[in-house]
Amino acid sequence: MAVPADHSPLHPLQEDFEDFFENSRCGFLTMNSRGEILRSNSRLAGWLGCATENLKGLRFSELLTIGGKIYCETHLFPLLRMQGFFEEVALELACQGDERLPVLVNAYERRDADSKPQFIRVTVFKATHRRLYEENLRYTRTIAETRLADEQAISVLREQFIAVLGHDLRNPLGAIMGGAELLVSSPLSERDTGLINMMRESAARMAELIDNILDFARGRMGGGMMLNRQPVLLEPVLRHVVDELRTAWPKRAIEAEFRLLDPVDCDSARLSQILSNLLANALTHGSPEGPVRVRAFLERDLFELSVTNSGRPIPPEALEKLFQPFTRQDASSSQNGLGLGLYIASEIARAHKGELTVSSNAEETCFTFRMPASG
Repeated sequence: MAVPADHSPLHPLQEDFEDFFENSRCGFLTMNSRGEILRSNSRLAGWLGCATENLKGLRFSELLTIGGKIYCETHLFPLLRMQGFFEEVALELACQGDERLPVLVNAYERRDADSKPQFIRVTVFKATHRRLYEENLRYTRTIAETRLADEQAISVLREQFIAVLGHDLRNPLGAIMGGAELLVSSPLSERDTGLINMMRESAARMAELIDNILDFARGRMGGGMMLNRQPVLLEPVLRHVVDELRTAWPKRAIEAEFRLLDPVDCDSARLSQILSNLLANALTHGSPEGPVRVRAFLERDLFELSVTNSGRPIPPEALEKLFQPFTRQDASSSQNGLGLGLYIASEIARAHKGELTVSSNAEETCFTFRMPASG
């Protein structure tokens, strides 16, 4: 006797499909071309807190919260009709007890050979954990942005304080230097003359530190390195720097070679600052047995200045951060000041659209500044 059609045994493949449809970890819907539900699986019905039979005939939008209903009818269904699918749309199911369930929805529309809609397949993924993750991520980002804004405000305040402090220190220091100059012209004992000269040297050192602080503060606060550029014959300017340091270091050999026949468009005072800084560093950290070599030349449109010394090489880890502020070549040396000299020199180079580089090995350490000569 034939088995009634409604009790016919399922083909194994159909049975597998039914098991997949009902027991998958996501919701499935089949709708007609008007958006009315023909069939849903028990997973989706369980999320909504009802039986699958209760969903038949409803429009998909009726399962959503108010905002989702409006969005679905005004955007999603027209988009589905226009392009045939949509993917990963974030919506909320309106569950029993006024609960909301965050979901992601994919859908596609099956059409016949004449492009007429036949039915719509919808897949619904639970997105509770994803929504929580996104909310936590937004919260964390908000905290990070707030902290960053606070740190930036503190940084600006700190740099403003440094700038004001450096500016205000100049007045009393100027009085000290002026007084020392007046005392030098008075009759003094040999002991007093030595003390006054020590005071003058210390005041000059303090003035240099204050200038470095002000340059640093200007650069960090966005003012940039101030330049007064004009065409200058640089050889007399650079030779003056070398002569000054020869006087300060009478026992050290400084060899200078200059080939600068044409003017260079630059701030000559700032280039003097670069050379003074590099040469003083070479004399401080280089081997006292070997000479310090200064070379400057102009070739085509390129100006190049280099300072080379022998002695212990700079360690690779120190080379990487040598031009950063508050970095010292030798932390044990008392002559390193604030560790701003090389940073400021590199900023002067950058302001001239040039570059300050360093190489160091067992034979020699060489700092080189290159810039376009015509600005």
